[in-house]
Order: sequence, then C-alpha cells, then structure tokens
Amino acid sequence: MKTAIAALILGFVVSTWLTPLFRDWAMRIRLIDDPREGRRVHEQPIPRIGGIPIALGFLAPILGLAIYENDISAAIYADSRAVVTLFVGMACILAIGLADDLFNPPAKWRLLAIVGVAAFTWLGGNQIELLEVPQMGIFELGALSAPVTILWIVGVIVAFNFIDGLDGLAAGIALIASITMFIMALITNNVLWMTWTGAVAGSLLGFLVFNFNPASIFMGDSGSNFLGYMMAVIAIGTTQKESTGIALLIPMLVLGLPILDAALTMLRRALLREGMFLSERGHLHHRLLDMGISHRDVVLTLWGVTLLLCLGGLTFLTDVDRLQILLGVTISGTVFGLMFFTGYVRPHDLRTMWNRGLANLARDKALAKLSTDLAQTVNSSSTPDDLGSVLEKLTKDGGITGVLHTSPNQADRIFGVYDHDAKGVRTEIPIPGSEENNLTFLWKGRLSGPTKNEVRSLREILEKLQ
Repeated sequence: MKTAIAALILGFVVSTWLTPLFRDWAMRIRLIDDPREGRRVHEQPIPRIGGIPIALGFLAPILGLAIYENDISAAIYADSRAVVTLFVGMACILAIGLADDLFNPPAKWRLLAIVGVAAFTWLGGNQIELLEVPQMGIFELGALSAPVTILWIVGVIVAFNFIDGLDGLAAGIALIASITMFIMALITNNVLWMTWTGAVAGSLLGFLVFNFNPASIFMGDSGSNFLGYMMAVIAIGTTQKESTGIALLIPMLVLGLPILDAALTMLRRALLREGMFLSERGHLHHRLLDMGISHRDVVLTLWGVTLLLCLGGLTFLTDVDRLQILLGVTISGTVFGLMFFTGYVRPHDLRTMWNRGLANLARDKALAKLSTDLAQTVNSSSTPDDLGSVLEKLTKDGGITGVLHTSPNQADRIFGVYDHDAKGVRTEIPIPGSEENNLTFLWKGRLSGPTKNEVRSLREILEKLQ
C-alpha cells in the first residue's frame, strides 16, 4: 500500500514537472491542434504532445521500483516476460500515436499497427483466458483467447481516441478508472497492479493540472493511445486474481463510457455512410455541447457517469445483492437518459441519420459525375487556365466552398471563397507531377469529411488534367 502511494506521488511530481516543458517545446515547433477544423471546440492553437509526459510520469516510479530491490521488484521479475512485453507494447503504442500527431498516416495503417501491438501483448502473456457470463458460469476461451484479448485491447484504445475531445475528459475518465482498478487490486491483494494503477493515477493527476478546462496542452493521439492501451492491459491484470477468473463485465463497466461512445460512433458512421475512420463532430460530448451545456459541465457530467459505472463494477466484488440491483437500475436509467437526450434511442433521430446517409451518398455521386464531366472537357495538353476553370466549376457546382492554389513561383490563387480563418474541413491534395504545387480544398462549416469517395474524385480529375 505504501509503495503504491509513493508511486502515485512520484508519478504526480514527474508529470507536473514535465508537462509544461513539453508544452512549451511543442509550441516552439508548432506541434499544435488547429482550431479551424470544424469539429474542434477550442479557439486557440493548443500543443498536442501531452502523451509523452503522461507516459514518463508513469514510467518514473515503475522503473525506480524495478531497480530498487523490494517486494514490487520481486513481483516484476517473477513475471518478467509479461512485464517486458507490456513495456515494449507501451512504447510502440506511444510511437504510433506520436506518428499520428506528427504525420497523420492513413487510419487503416494505424489500426493495423495497433492490432499488431495487441497481438504482441497477448503473445507476451497478458491474456484473457476465462470469461464469466452472469447466470451461465465460467467459460475457458481456449483458442478464442487471442481474438478476444486483441479485440479488447484494440477496442479500448479506439474508445479512448474517440472520447478525447474536451479539456480533461479522457484524462479524468482514465483517472477515475485507474483509481477503481487500484481498489480492485487492493481487494484481491494484487500488489503489483496496485503499483501500476497508482503510478497511472499520479501521472494523470499531474497532467490534469494543465489539461482541465481551459487546457494549455492536449494529450494528442499519443496520449489517448497510451491511456487506452494501459487501461486495457491493467484491466486484465487487476482481474486475473479473481477466483472466478476474468469477468469482463467488471472492466467493461469501469471503462463503460468510452466503450459506449465508441459503439455509438460506429453505429452513427454506419448510418451516415461516411466511413468508419472519418473524423466528425458527433460524439456524446459534442452532442451535449450542442444542447447548450457548458464545456466544464459536460466534462463533469461525463466524469459523474464514469464514477457511477465504476461503483457498479465494484459491487460485483461484493455479495450485497440489494446494492447490486440498486446500482444496476441507476446505471441503466442513467445510460438510457444519456442516449435519449443525445439522440440515439428515439426513432426520429435514427431516421434523421439514415436520411443524412442517403444525402451523403447522393453528394458523393454528384461530385463523381461532375469530376467525370469536367475531365472530358479538357484535352491532354491542359494549361493552368484549364485547371482554373475546373476549380471554378468545382466551387460553383461541387459543394466546395473554396480552393487555395499554392505555388512557389507565383502568388497564391483563390477559387470560390477561401477564408484562412474559417472553421470547416480542409484537405490538401498535391497537383500530380508537381511536388511544390498544392491545392487546399475548403468545405466551410462542415463538421466531417471529406469522404474517401470525394477525395478519390478530386484526385482523379487532377490526374486527368495532366
């Protein structure tokens, strides 16, 4: 217990010390979140490299304990394969998130890399081997252990990536979850995982000093990936000493809000037909903001929902049936109310999303047809004037607000209405055959996109102009 508290304090000190240093460094190199993107809720550029101080704040006490000979270091070396795998997986997942912050690689490659890290983690011994289903008993997963573990780790990482949309929201949820898992480890006398969760909690507390509204630094994808990975693996570790095996219901409740938001996001994107990897402004926190609730109140409300879910998870470690029933009814009512007010259980809301999906399909087809028609009007010896006329046509009839043509040899050209400070969706597409000439397309006021089909249509017409 004392060691876990010491890990919490040291994690807090290191995170509090490092976070402003990385914040200032990120501002100098312009590694920031652009507030002009349509789904952003902040007004000023904010550094997005907070995942690194969070990770270092967690590592400092753990590495110190691994070097210093004590009961915790003995527990670490007793299962060194799983621990080393966890450290390597943590470093890889942090690097994947950092690469996303710096270079924004295609989502499918990021997902594939995350699946690889999850598979590596399973091979290293961090596995879900048993599954308890209420009223049905315990099942050994056997060959299903690998896919269930990989799905769990990837799902939690994606869920934290989705929920990281407001100042302090993801960090606060992870803090509440880590404290809950600390209590679970304490109840089961799992001293190693008590230390893990204490270090995570301390690191998050230090980061929240700078991340709570108004935030001066964001955790970025490096932070959300790291937290998702650590929460998923810690959830496995803190339940492995349960006499009934791993009851996934407990960690699913503890991490219930991010998981719920991820599930609703997949449903919404399927209905809207905009692609599963398309960023948009439709998460639970966005919808609560659109209802007129203040930024801080949304965060505190969702923290409260998380706390309620965590209390529900802890009741499964007790034998008080009446308490379990009471919290079960309260949680069910709270989750239903949240989904009702954010528009996920009313038939009208679902029908609206379906109709928007049909409109999105029609928009994609219209742009594809326009691109084909325009490509047929130019010959193989196209000139800059041909490009200009095509871009004018796209801004007039293609649903695009404006286009900025950047060329190093002449002044920038603007087609349609291009506002450098306007919120909306921007996509940069290089002109084929030229490494220095780029086109930046702006959809002003739009909250999601462009879709893969829209980008494909635009690339096709630019290629035909050459």
